[in-house]
Amino acid sequence: MKSNKIETDGAKNKLKKRTRIIKWLAILFAIIILIANFSPISYTLHENYTYSNYDGSFTGDEEAGGTGAFKTVRYDYRDWLKAHPDKAQKDSRLYRTFSINPWRFWEWSDYLFCPERFRLPYKTPENRQTTTLSLWDQLWDYF
Repeated sequence: MKSNKIETDGAKNKLKKRTRIIKWLAILFAIIILIANFSPISYTLHENYTYSNYDGSFTGDEEAGGTGAFKTVRYDYRDWLKAHPDKAQKDSRLYRTFSINPWRFWEWSDYLFCPERFRLPYKTPENRQTTTLSLWDQLWDYF
């Protein structure tokens, strides 16, 4: 009878230990996500969001600026449409030319605080770079 009680106590201790480890890993994961989204690390890793109209005659971009930078692009597009009414008659929608990458956890704050930019319809950028750069060249260009 005692050995059976010892076995169940050991199983309970293992379960408590496993639960404690999972809890600490979840807390650590949450801290990493918060630091990655609300620190200078986030700003340096952000993709520059780019936009275009239907035929590429208007292009705009923002550098990881949050809601204010997106509003600036929208205001610029609105002013451009006023200056080019013929383009506004064909298609006045603004398109995003950047892809959504949910694995980039350092951009999750943008998904949360400025979801409008991600709801825009996607249009493939016209001027995609066709040359393949080495990882070193890509990093050098990034910094």
